Amino acid sequence: MIAELIVSAVASVSLSTPKVVYNVASDEKKVTNIEAYSVSEGKYLKRIYKISFIYNAEGEVTDKNTYQWDERNSGYVLKNTEKFTK
Repeated sequence: MIAELIVSAVASVSLSTPKVVYNVASDEKKVTNIEAYSVSEGKYLKRIYKISFIYNAEGEVTDKNTYQWDERNSGYVLKNTEKFTK
């Protein structure tokens, strides 16, 4: 599923040439992860950041974690954590 979204995003680049494309993962209509990629030369994707969401038993977002891609270490680095309460 994730690979299909990335492939379709790259395919659509040739038509409108966006500067950023997104890959969104969900579980039962709840967004669990968003990844952003920059597009260069209309076909190359480079990771920028990702956001992950954690839900409680009632289906409400309880945590949001934002990560930035670290090119040197080839991995995401946690940049911000938000906690949500009632």
